[in-house]
Amino acid sequence: MERVHLITLSDRASRGEYRDESTPLLTAWLRGQGIASVTATLMPDDPATLEADLRRLVAEGAPLVLTCGGTGFGSRDTTPEVTRRVLEREAPGICELIRAKGGHPLAFASRAVCGIAGGTVILNLSGRPAAALEQIQLAWPLLLHGVSVLRKEGAAGGPCT
Repeated sequence: MERVHLITLSDRASRGEYRDESTPLLTAWLRGQGIASVTATLMPDDPATLEADLRRLVAEGAPLVLTCGGTGFGSRDTTPEVTRRVLEREAPGICELIRAKGGHPLAFASRAVCGIAGGTVILNLSGRPAAALEQIQLAWPLLLHGVSVLRKEGAAGGPCT
């Protein structure tokens, strides 16, 4: 996989009220996995802005888009609902794995989703830096597989199993 885009959603961090720690942590981990191009966006928990950004990234052919934040129970935590509007097909097993294998009981409170839009895999991660890192580490082999299958289909013009 040549590139990953990370969207971090936080009203307070986007206003500069506190430092975004998730983006640098996840970016460093992704680069350690050999991802040469990691781009990132920090935005408030705004559904319209998130949806527009997700749709733009799908149209541009991003292989993998990770969102970070907005998966909890707060009234402004709408990342899964917005992501579902963009997805064509869900891949629920990836988030099921994350919830089942997550090291903290609060992992089960995540409302995160994962799926496919065009040739792009989109995965929601927690807004808490340590949780987001754990989640991407758990999901990574499955994400690599999914992106690989989608890329082969796009290149060959047919299904690849």
